[in-house]
Amino acid sequence: MKLKYSIFAFLLPVLLFSGCKREEDPIFDQNASSKMTEAIAHAYEVLQGNSEGWVMKFYPSDNQEFGGYTIFTKFTSNAEVVVASDAVEAPEISTYAVVHDSGPVLTFNGYNKAIHWFSEPGMDNGGVFTDPNEGIGADDTGMKGDFEFIVLAATPDSVVLKGKKSGTEVVMFPLGANEFEQQASLYREAAIRFSQFGVFKLEDASGEMLDLPYSSPIRIFRNPKDASGKQMSFRVVPDGLDFYEEQEMEGVTFKILKFVEPTSAYPYGYYTNDNTTFKIVPDVTPLNLWFVSKEWYMAYSKVGPTGRAYWDNARMTLESNGLQLNEFSIGSIAGLSGVTSYLLNNYTIGGLITHNLVPVPGTTDQVRISLAGSIYTYTGMTFGVAYWNAGLNQFTTPFNNRTFVITTLDALDRPKSILLTDTQIATNTFELTLDAITDPFNN
Repeated sequence: MKLKYSIFAFLLPVLLFSGCKREEDPIFDQNASSKMTEAIAHAYEVLQGNSEGWVMKFYPSDNQEFGGYTIFTKFTSNAEVVVASDAVEAPEISTYAVVHDSGPVLTFNGYNKAIHWFSEPGMDNGGVFTDPNEGIGADDTGMKGDFEFIVLAATPDSVVLKGKKSGTEVVMFPLGANEFEQQASLYREAAIRFSQFGVFKLEDASGEMLDLPYSSPIRIFRNPKDASGKQMSFRVVPDGLDFYEEQEMEGVTFKILKFVEPTSAYPYGYYTNDNTTFKIVPDVTPLNLWFVSKEWYMAYSKVGPTGRAYWDNARMTLESNGLQLNEFSIGSIAGLSGVTSYLLNNYTIGGLITHNLVPVPGTTDQVRISLAGSIYTYTGMTFGVAYWNAGLNQFTTPFNNRTFVITTLDALDRPKSILLTDTQIATNTFELTLDAITDPFNN
C-alpha cells in the first residue's frame, strides 16, 4: 500500500499541471492565430506598399552551383504578381499568396516561368539559354530553386525571405520609379549578350591567354591557375559580372568585373577588374566542338546532289522491306557521343549506330566522320543488324571516312542550323538543324 500511495503522490502534480495547461491552450492558440493573421496582413501590405516593385539577387541552389540571376517582382493586388527575370524574354503575370505555414509563407502559386524555371526538373527546364532538349541540373531536381519562401522580415526597406526547400536566404529591395521595366530590360539584354558565348579565355597579368573553365549556361567560372577548382559563382548585370562573394585572381581581389565594349583587338569585348589586371575574354564556340556535342536532324530536301543519290537508294530499299523512316539524326544522342539515330514505322523500330565524329586537330570548323559500327536499341523498340542491311547503311555511305567543313547558317555562336561541306566533293553537302524533323523524306 505504501508503494501505491508513493506513486500516486508522484503523479498527482503532473496531472494537475496537465489540467492547467489544457485550460490555457485556447487562449494560447488564439494569440498565435491572431499574430499569424497580423503577420500575413503585414506582409501583403509591405509587398504591395511599393507600387514600383522589388528586385532580388537569386541563387537557386544553396551552394550556388548554378550561378545567380536577378528577379523583379511587382505585387499588384492580394492575388496578382508580375515577375520578370534576366532568364526569360518578358515579364509574366501570375498569382501569388501569403499563407499560414511555418510562419507567413510567400508562395508563387500560379506558374510563372520567371520564377518556376529554377525549381523545374532538369528534364523540363531546357530552352532558356540552352537547347530545348537540354536541361540544367539533375532530371529530378533541376537547379534546386524555390517558389515558396518563409517571410522572415518585411519592412518598406527590404523583405527578407528564406527558401522553404533550399533554406537559401533572399532579400528583396524596393525599386524606384519606372525601374521595374527599365532594369528588367537592361538585365535581360546583358544576359543575352553574355549567353551568346560558350567559350571564355583568361588573359592573365602577363598577357598570356588561358582556357577559362566554364560550362554554359551555368554561371560559374573556375580559375585555371587554382588547382582546387573552386567555383566562382556570379550574376550577369548590365555593366558586367557581380560575383556571389569576393574572389581572388592574379593577385587581386574583386567582387565585380566591369564589361568593356568591343574593340578591334577584342571583337566581343571583355570583363575586367578596376585596374585591368586581367581580362575575361568571350569567344565563339568552335563549330566542330558544337557539332559533335548536339543532336542534328536531317531531311532529304537539305541534302546535296551526291548524298541524294544514296538517300534515293535508301528509300527504295526501306520501302521494299516494309519500312518507313520517321526521323534521322546524327551527333550526341541519348547520352552517347558520335552516333546516328533512326526511328521507323511510327516509332516502333529505333536505335543507334555508332560513328566517330572527330574534330580535325588545329581547326575550329572541320570534322572527320567514319563508321564505328556498334548498334544500340531504344527501350521498348526493336532494332538490329537486319535493319542496317535493310537500307539504313545507305545513309552512312556519303559520310563515311569523309572530312567536312562546318559553316553556320544563323547565329554566330552555337547555331541552330549548320552546313557540312565535303572538303573533296563540293556537291556532298548536308544542311542540319537542331529542330526535330519528322518524315525526313517529305521535308
